[in-house]
Amino acid sequence: MKIHFREQYCSNGEEILYVTPDHQDTVVRVTVKGERPSIRKRFSLKRFFQHLFLPVGYPDSVSSDYLSYQKWDTLQAFCSTISGTLTTHAILKGVGVGSDAANPLSATITWVLKDGTGHLGRILFAWWKGSELDIDSKKWRIRADILNDVAMAIDLFVLPYYPKASTYILCATTTMKAIVGVAGGATRSALTQHHAIRGNLADVASKDSAQETCVNLIASFVGLFLLTYLQNQKVLYGLFAFVTLIHIYANIKAVKAVCLRTFNEARYLIALEEYFKSGMMLSPQQVNKLERVTVGQTVTLTARVKIGCSVRELTEFYRNCYDLENLIACFDSRDKFLIAETRHYVGVYLHFTVKPLDIIKSYFYVASYLQDKSQLRDRYWEIQNKWNEFLNMAQCEGWNVHAHLLKTDEYRLDWRI
Repeated sequence: MKIHFREQYCSNGEEILYVTPDHQDTVVRVTVKGERPSIRKRFSLKRFFQHLFLPVGYPDSVSSDYLSYQKWDTLQAFCSTISGTLTTHAILKGVGVGSDAANPLSATITWVLKDGTGHLGRILFAWWKGSELDIDSKKWRIRADILNDVAMAIDLFVLPYYPKASTYILCATTTMKAIVGVAGGATRSALTQHHAIRGNLADVASKDSAQETCVNLIASFVGLFLLTYLQNQKVLYGLFAFVTLIHIYANIKAVKAVCLRTFNEARYLIALEEYFKSGMMLSPQQVNKLERVTVGQTVTLTARVKIGCSVRELTEFYRNCYDLENLIACFDSRDKFLIAETRHYVGVYLHFTVKPLDIIKSYFYVASYLQDKSQLRDRYWEIQNKWNEFLNMAQCEGWNVHAHLLKTDEYRLDWRI
């Protein structure tokens, strides 16, 4: 028997061999066990839903943490929609639906004002915190969902009891929800980009949207059923609190399931602490497990660090030109950064030709400097050797060292003039 081809659809599909049996000229399809492959049914419900809700090529076309993340994300979306359905009733009462005292014009004005403040809040928040959403996507995802829950709680528990202040309350909660829309949408895009390992960002995003739409549709009917048959306000309040707790828990589990392979400050410091302590390199899975997704960081530095600083404050601190020349002389001429401590922070000054790997390297040097401030001046070669070792170990563990999520300003300079 001669084997011509071995074929498989995705890594979990059945393997098929195309062979020519002995004493025959025709090519036939058989399984690896030598049996005839089963003829597929014209319609398979499982295959239909897989094509409907999962990216093409799943599971090979997405990251290994995709399924665990999506399970928790589906649960949190379900809970969020039920909470939203419960609060919609309170919002409509707040704008006067069902009240003889209200008129269409006042309700319209309230609605336009709340939408207007929401648009304004969206613009201001994007200006204020937009650059941080990539850096700490996990934390901002949690913060966004908690803020959304707080806004819905105000709509449900406060709005019905203060009808005269309904316009102000709705403006405040709509602004909060607008911030949620910016932060939640941006962080979702960052996580979708992580999952799309074949550059299939549009496919992964569209299937994620399809999943969420389906879940929201089902949850909307469940919420409508609950509103219809549960007339007791205390029961509805208790149900809202229960669903909200599940929503927050599912969100935390969802972002904890994500294993990002790019260094932000929190993940980088966890890896650096272990390396300086034991000489070992933690894998992305270990670091992501240790990373805090709520508040604070697992590891912090003893001084404030700014990357991409203007040289203006440096020249004000080192007024003597000889001090500046001595500072530059401490660094290898091939390095594309300078490090100097001024009054308020440790600054990293970047060259015009700096690349992401150089910025990761500069942060390593800052961490080494803060451990022993004489290293940069007296034992620069020692830090250089440690960096080369750390870089090799990081690449072996699967870290992406050609991109970073460290907060970096845009000043660039040249000191080789």
